[in-house]
Amino acid sequence: MLELWDKELARHWLSLKPHISAAVFFNESDDLTVLTQTIEPFISSPFSRKLDECIVYLGDAHTRGTDLKLPQGTRATVTLGPKVTKDRLLQGESLCK
Repeated sequence: MLELWDKELARHWLSLKPHISAAVFFNESDDLTVLTQTIEPFISSPFSRKLDECIVYLGDAHTRGTDLKLPQGTRATVTLGPKVTKDRLLQGESLCK
């Protein structure tokens, strides 16, 4: 998974979860984007108001400064690498509260 770009990871993740409608990720231009059968800007997508129907992928570079209103009961997965400090991990955790 580490060798995939964010869009490729989002597409793969959606293929594993057919009950999920869309994936939200940052594209190569650092714009928040929604992937369904097509790719569209997050701001104009109906999924910007339906995050409970989406998976959201935030790479390390986008965890700080991203403010998404995730629905109550949202679950998260954190991937750890050799240089992940306690402070960086806790900052990522606060995104899920």
